[in-house]
Amino acid sequence: MTNKPLKLAKYIHRVLLLLISAVFVFPIVFVFIASFKSESQIFSDAGLLAMFDLTQGVGLENYTNVIEQTPFLTYLTNSIIITLFSVVLSTLVNAMAAYSLLRFPWVGKQSVLVLLLALLIVPFEAVVLPLVFIVTQLPWIEYQNGSWSMVYSWFNSLHVQIIPELANPFFIFLFYQYFKGIPKDYEEAALIDGASIWKTFFSIVMPMAKPVIATVAILTFLRSWNAYLLPVLVANAQDVRPLMTGMQQFFSHSVDWGAVMAYASMTSIPVLIVFFALHKFLVDGVKAGVKR
Repeated sequence: MTNKPLKLAKYIHRVLLLLISAVFVFPIVFVFIASFKSESQIFSDAGLLAMFDLTQGVGLENYTNVIEQTPFLTYLTNSIIITLFSVVLSTLVNAMAAYSLLRFPWVGKQSVLVLLLALLIVPFEAVVLPLVFIVTQLPWIEYQNGSWSMVYSWFNSLHVQIIPELANPFFIFLFYQYFKGIPKDYEEAALIDGASIWKTFFSIVMPMAKPVIATVAILTFLRSWNAYLLPVLVANAQDVRPLMTGMQQFFSHSVDWGAVMAYASMTSIPVLIVFFALHKFLVDGVKAGVKR
């Protein structure tokens, strides 16, 4: 008799989880199905069953319109480049910062750690305008007219969408918490055997931190792929726009909701694939960081 209330509670819990999941999944399903319909069909199919009726759809016409009317492949290439560099460099930068805070004796590191924790509550929107002002003054070397020249602005470039967001207080904290659980004996043994600090870090510490590396990589991928605020402020040129700002540009010129849904679908599919393929690593990494 005592097991019946527990079983009932489990069933209720599962039903609630399914209902909550449906609330979040429904918009994604709607966007994908609407991408195969015309604008008139999207607004006329108000019923739930009618929404799934694709017998009167336009097929892949909306997708071909997006590719023909916008430099979608350019936007896609830019997003891939920005995301890949952001994932690799952000993982390295934040891991090295956390390792320095944990293992190296230097003056003021506790104050820096407290400051990093305080920065967790500061929204990016609060610092984006000062950040934009800073990047207008920074130098960079560019290849123009057959020679290398110095320019003093990062505007309308790919690196301005990568470098400013590499260091992240939350990622540093995740690495810091995980590195705390790694015994010093491994590192001390490597140093006694003659390994350098760099070799110890990359050969001993980083291989043992695979769960948190996967977590940071996934979160960085999602952040970089979906970035909008910074790119819209610093990347106005068409040849350096990523997908999200390209979508805003396309939406401002097109009133065809079917094509807009097709653009949104092509933008969302890579994110969904990465998330479903690696979500286990994300959960395991966060759990491991919290436990440590």
